[in-house]
Amino acid sequence: MKTITPNAEIGTAKKIATAIAGNTESLAQTVADAKLALETAKSNFADAEIAFLATGLDGVVLDDGRKVTVVRSTVRDIDSDVVKDGVSRGVWQRITSTVISTKAFDLEVEGGRIEQDVVDSAVTVKDRKPSVRVK
Repeated sequence: MKTITPNAEIGTAKKIATAIAGNTESLAQTVADAKLALETAKSNFADAEIAFLATGLDGVVLDDGRKVTVVRSTVRDIDSDVVKDGVSRGVWQRITSTVISTKAFDLEVEGGRIEQDVVDSAVTVKDRKPSVRVK
């Protein structure tokens, strides 16, 4: 990375701008290349994972001590209609929760059906960690 120390000479701002532009282009190229390498690595991993799962092995310890292990898990799907019909109203209220739809909330705010003071006191906006997208 090239570093330029500003001085009072004429043209310094132009030199700094040129250095920043050159460095930015180089940095953007590095980000784009790393993203491509990541996508290639993900694809290679997916192919290798399919091949490893096909072996039927549950795990292997490599010579360098790393372990490759097959992880199996389950996910439950609960039919809410069956549960609702089979439990009391109190139980139903204890096992369910109301969730606000952000999209519907925004439509109601835009339509003037939710007062601005309610919006101001109810809504908190938090910044997310920034990320870089490469397309």
